[in-house]
Amino acid sequence: MEHEINEDQPVLRTTDHDGVAVVELAGELDMKTAKTSLADVLLVLDQRPNGIVVDLHGVTFFGSAGVSLLISVQQEAGQQGVPFGIVAAHKAVTRSLTVSGMDSRLPLFATVADAVIVLRASSAPLRP
Repeated sequence: MEHEINEDQPVLRTTDHDGVAVVELAGELDMKTAKTSLADVLLVLDQRPNGIVVDLHGVTFFGSAGVSLLISVQQEAGQQGVPFGIVAAHKAVTRSLTVSGMDSRLPLFATVADAVIVLRASSAPLRP
């Protein structure tokens, strides 16, 4: 899934990494755009991937609505039993997460590869 609604909406692109969905958001995540972005991410989650990574490396503005989006996705993923991770390397994102105190409460990763490895391992069936 890839689309650009208009200049005010973030670009969303989804790729599959051996069963783990990576949802890449780029652009601004604010009160005006977060609702649509959340709906798009939840559509991916509804497909029941083995894990879901929200990649924010292309996000240029990240306000409190972006933090709320991540909390909502984390809660929904938890209810569905889908491992969840966030790639947040851009200063615009990490600053908001640190100021809000959510940097210690959300599963943050430095790279998509790191997140996929951890989520894939946590979704693997246990062997006797």
